[in-house]
Amino acid sequence: MISKQKTNYRYRLKYSRTGVPTWIGHLDLMRTFQYSCRRANLPSAYTEGFNPRPIMEFGLPVGVGIETRADPLDLELIEKIPAGSIMQRLNMKLPQGLQIEEAVYLEHPEKNLMSLVEAAAYTILADNLGAATEKVILSNDDDLVVERIRKGKKRRYDLRELIIDLQIVASNQIKLLCKAGSIANLRPDMLLKALYEAEEITKINALDAIIIRDQVFLKNDN
Repeated sequence: MISKQKTNYRYRLKYSRTGVPTWIGHLDLMRTFQYSCRRANLPSAYTEGFNPRPIMEFGLPVGVGIETRADPLDLELIEKIPAGSIMQRLNMKLPQGLQIEEAVYLEHPEKNLMSLVEAAAYTILADNLGAATEKVILSNDDDLVVERIRKGKKRRYDLRELIIDLQIVASNQIKLLCKAGSIANLRPDMLLKALYEAEEITKINALDAIIIRDQVFLKNDN
């Protein structure tokens, strides 16, 4: 007898992260959401195999210390329930500092959320950041190359190829729109590294910078 294939229902959530949860790593963040889904009694769909886990996918992993405002997260359920109910039930069980800001049901979902990510917008605050950005980036056409060790190999990145838009908001604040995702991705700490390597801000100021990811843009966004 052939068993009937189960139907899963996919939802796209957008969450904010502030306060204490800002300082947990991506795996712990994922576990927190999985645990909160169980506490909220959501009918989560699970992977198959010896160690089944809730089917959940983040659009763009977020680094430790970075706040978010509207980061996408896809969740699959085995029952179709109102998206508003998912948001309400999860927000009652998520720890302080994590909140679902939006939830929609996906009629025709594309399975791989990460493959849809193409850009991200950030607000960055640090001492002397505005003047440093103006001198090193906006008023200078020289290559803006930063080295980074990834998977044991030293790689060079030309940040100018990854910056879409850059604006100075105040003496200590900038707005950055940059490429993001699996094909090309600019991490804000790489931009800060370029500024302290140019000796326009101190390394301590770069490490103490406040970074907020305002939005992650997907290919099918309007």
